[in-house]
Amino acid sequence: MARSSSAQKIARLAQKGKGKKVRFQGGSTFATVILAIVLLGSILVAYARQSEPVVDASLTAEQQYALSFGVYFCDQFIDGIAAVPAADAIDPEASTSIAAEGVVLWKPQVLAGERKAKLGTIFDLYGLAVTDSSITFPSAVSVNEGQPVSEDTTECNGEPGSLVVVSWPDAADSANSDRSIASFDGVRLTNDNMAIVLAFIPDGAEVPQPDSAAEVSTVPRQG
Repeated sequence: MARSSSAQKIARLAQKGKGKKVRFQGGSTFATVILAIVLLGSILVAYARQSEPVVDASLTAEQQYALSFGVYFCDQFIDGIAAVPAADAIDPEASTSIAAEGVVLWKPQVLAGERKAKLGTIFDLYGLAVTDSSITFPSAVSVNEGQPVSEDTTECNGEPGSLVVVSWPDAADSANSDRSIASFDGVRLTNDNMAIVLAFIPDGAEVPQPDSAAEVSTVPRQG
């Protein structure tokens, strides 16, 4: 983490400076306050830079990326979650839109400007309400007998389950993935041709890529 790294560097500098006397005209209190402000400012600037979504500066506002998305429940993907909505619900000018079943087009430059280049934007697109321990689906989607999926009450064939998000920076590289166990809406959208799965699974179970991962690179983009 950038904040931790910056703090460690500052701590090392402070350690090296132990035992050395620095004299300031007019007393040491003012100098100590100034030094503390400078150090705190350095930490905050470094953290802010790392917190911003990583986006290629050469992109225009119209450039589009595509990602594959699906919701996996126990041992299968949920039908209807990643389906194409009615034609009048697709807005090609929007920051995000559904281009095909399980494929989302998004504009990294626009989302980065709004500080929303994160998975929560995709959840909103599909009408999913997601917390660290539950998923509430749109009324049109029937899963878990119409009830929210929850780590507290939902099981997979008698086994307790957990919510995770598995993301592949490149859908073509299925061996390279990242797994998140909390703060799912904050998972960053960083690359073209990503694959992302929101999953409720028994502990230790594997999560496959969505079927649309095989097609995401072929979907037409603007820009």
